[in-house]
Parts: sequence; C-alpha cells; structure tokens
Amino acid sequence: MRGLSIIWITLFMIPGYTQQLLPIQYDTNRVDHEFIINGVFDYSASAIRNDLSRKLLRGGHISDEIKDGSFENHNGINRFGGDASAEFEYRNCKADLFGKENFGFTLKAGYYNYLSVLYSKDLFGLAFYGNERYLGQQVDFSGSRFTAIFFQKVGFGLIDKRSGSSLSLNYYSISNFAEAQLRDGLLYQNSDADSVTLVADGFFDQATNSGYFKGHGFGLDADIRFPVSFRNDKTSYIQILMKNAGVAFFSEPVRRFSANTTFNYTGFTFEQIYGDNAVIDDINVLDTLGFDSLTVKKYRILPGFIQVGKIIDEMDTSRFQGYYGVRMYTTLSYAPMVYAGVHLKATENWGFGLNAGYGGYTQFRLGLYAQAKIKEFSFGLASEDLIGIISKNGRGASFVGRLSYRL
Repeated sequence: MRGLSIIWITLFMIPGYTQQLLPIQYDTNRVDHEFIINGVFDYSASAIRNDLSRKLLRGGHISDEIKDGSFENHNGINRFGGDASAEFEYRNCKADLFGKENFGFTLKAGYYNYLSVLYSKDLFGLAFYGNERYLGQQVDFSGSRFTAIFFQKVGFGLIDKRSGSSLSLNYYSISNFAEAQLRDGLLYQNSDADSVTLVADGFFDQATNSGYFKGHGFGLDADIRFPVSFRNDKTSYIQILMKNAGVAFFSEPVRRFSANTTFNYTGFTFEQIYGDNAVIDDINVLDTLGFDSLTVKKYRILPGFIQVGKIIDEMDTSRFQGYYGVRMYTTLSYAPMVYAGVHLKATENWGFGLNAGYGGYTQFRLGLYAQAKIKEFSFGLASEDLIGIISKNGRGASFVGRLSYRL
C-alpha cells in the first residue's frame, strides 16, 4: 500500500497545532524594553499511540502488535494535529508612540508550521493493514480531511503601558499549503480483488507556485489583560489572547483535484493502483480514477489561536496560585480545550506548575513547567504531555521553551 503509506508518513513528519503552554506571568511593574523568544514543538492524537508515531518519525519495523494497539483506540472519526513554531517579540514601553505617553509599541516575527487531520477508522486500517483486510467489504472514508500550512509573519502593534495589553497588525507570507476533504468516500473491492467501486465527493488542493512564497495574508494579534475582583477582594488578572487571526491569499491559482461521482473499474486490482509494484504514481492515479484537475483562486482562514483565562500575577506573594481557561483554534479539526493548573512560587526566582487539560486533538493531557529568573533574564521550559514523554501508550509529545530579557 505504497501510496497511502506515504501519505500517512508525510502527515506525521510534517510539524503542524498547539497551545500557549507556558502561562503568562503578569508583572504590574512597567518594563522599558523586553525581548521574548518562544519555541514550540507539539503533536497529539485521539487514537494513535506513540509506539506507532515514533516508528513513523524515526524509522523501524512496525509490528502487528503496534498497529493493533493504535487501531483498537479508533472511533469512527479521529483527530491528529501538531505545531512546530518559533516567534520573536520586542516590546518597547519607553517610547511614546504618536506622541501619546500611554502607548508603546511591539515588533514581532515568527515562523509557523501547522497540521490538522480528521480521518476515519477505515482509512487508518486500509493504510496500515492493506486492502486484503477489506476484500468483500465496504470501506468508508467519509468525513476525512486534512490541512497543512506553513507561513511566516512580521508584525507591528501598540502597547498600553498601564495594563500591558497590546494589539498588532501582521503581514504573512505563505511558504506551503495543502488541503483535502472527503465529504463522502466509499470504496468496495470484491472478494476476488478484480474489480473496484469508488464513490467520491471531495477535493485535494495544493499550492503549485514554484517559488518559495506561495501567497500572502494579513491578520491580528491581541493580548488584552484586565483585573477582576472576587468575593475576598483579591485582585486577579484575566487575559484574552489571540494570535494569527487572519486570512491568506495565494499568489497563483491553486491546483485542485475534485470528484463528485461513482466509478466502477475492472481489469486491474486495487493493489495495482496502490501496491508496492504500482504502475501509477500518486498524482496521476487521481487523473486515472476520473478526478477532475483544474486550478482555482483560493483564500484560506489562517489557523488562529484564541485563549481566554486567568493568568499568574508575578507580584503576588502567595506560594500557590491557580490558573485556568479555555483554548481553541479557528479550525474544525480542533475541539475546544479546557485547562486548569496550579503555580508554585518556590523562591523569589523559581516557579513550577502542574496543569491538566481536556480537548484539542486528543483527550486528557497532563503538563509540567519550570520557570527561573536570573537578573534581567527569565527562562521557561514546559511539556503539556508528560504521559506522552514517558509512555509508549501516550498519544503525543510536547516541548516548549521561552526566553525573555528585560531592561
């Protein structure tokens, strides 16, 4: 099953979605200049275990036991997604932007790789077990979809010096993009493996511009912070965080393969199409099967990130502080995630946190982070998937780092 196996391996090797894993610490003291670097690598799945995903990433024999372990976790429709990204931000609260003493400015630059997948259990089974498992049966791919988009950004924005809130306008350059969707997809191969019936209603889009830049876009980042008081008159701080909320346009028409019909074939087997000795390559097979090939003008909503929650008050002298909230992406593949955690202020310069979340591309996740201050520097390291790091039965991995320098 060469063709489908290549697709699955590609999905796992492309970095792709995640969260604001290190909770923001809010310092009510004004800082004139701050330089911040963030880096994230995170992926998670609703069904695929790490013993399988690591084999796909690093190579090695995939035994039936490994395949069976993940296959048993699958429901009708399943999720997979990831994020590999890095961002730099400079915040200047010394300047009086536009002559207004309450406004500073921020400069941003970043590189982002996002992937999100919805897929049926039958698609996983066909890719990893082959078509012999499904001879004489109907295979259902309906509801499957994936999106992969890689882009860069530069941004400029305003900072409210009193609250630390900011709003920036970003320009994006798109370096790669692919998207597919099967609204209805059914496959039947008879028990003699000499005829195939395919019902397909879907499309596959891919940016084909030969240059590095495939398109451009515009969007917004927002970081709104405000105090709230509870019954004990203690002030806490709420943050509304939005990143990369925007739209991308492609500089040249996107190549699309689409189909909305039923095909019946005899004279060759399904193995001849997708087998190890296939005589049709992975793109031309779409033409052979009757998919229409055309070019379309396309725009795409970027995978924007939104988080609303309580953040840590850096000036609070309490040993323990709680934080909580909800996260989401502007993509149908990502389920809203609720999270909650506790922050321990071990010393004046060291802090630790433990958190749990439910939702996203997987279900339950348990995370841990550590933060330290050394003079003007602040460091942070985190993982939101401790189970995934230590167990082959986990369903993801997460590594996050942050470095800031304040003057």
